[in-house]
Parts: sequence; C-alpha cells; structure tokens
Amino acid sequence: MKIPRRLNAALDWIGDHARVMLIVLPLVVAAVAVLWMPALAALAVGVGVGSVTVHFRMSKRVARLRAEVDDLLRENGALRHRRNMIARANVTSESVLTQKLPAIPEETDE
Repeated sequence: MKIPRRLNAALDWIGDHARVMLIVLPLVVAAVAVLWMPALAALAVGVGVGSVTVHFRMSKRVARLRAEVDDLLRENGALRHRRNMIARANVTSESVLTQKLPAIPEETDE
C-alpha cells in the first residue's frame, strides 16, 4: 500500500516534532472535551502530563544507552582491527620463516 506524499510528509513532521505533539494534542483534546465530559478532559491532561514525564525520563536513559552502545561499537571495531593486523603479521612472519629455511632434499631408498 502506497502512502500519499502529503500524509508521509505530515507523519515525518510529527515524528520530528514529537515533543510538541505530546504537549499540544492532549491539551486540544482536553479543551474540546471539557464542555461535554470533564472527566475525559482530566484524563487527557493526565495522559499528556504523564507521557511528557515518561518521555523526558526515558530520553535521558536512551541517550546514556546510545552513548554506551557507541563506545562498545568503537571498542569492537578497534579490537577487530587489532585482530586483523595481528593475523596479517602472523601470516607474513610464517611465510618469511618458511622462505628462510633451507630446502632439504629427500632421501630415496634404493
């Protein structure tokens, strides 16, 4: 199913401005619902405040975990590079060693 360009652009904008949407959307729902159902308005405001609080708390954790993952990936890349360099050095030293050994002719039993 193909998503229309306008809808895709709107969804991208909402994704880029998630904090604004988390604050504005519950307030709009509360403003509309306050006249008909005050309990629904209170629920919308509570959900909005709760989601903003959870988002800010989780964003700190996510930032910390992303930094830790970046460090681990850098360390993994450095270890992989070191392992490759050691493997290349071992191959060259073995080939140099075999080139330095004198050739011993085989004895034939007659």
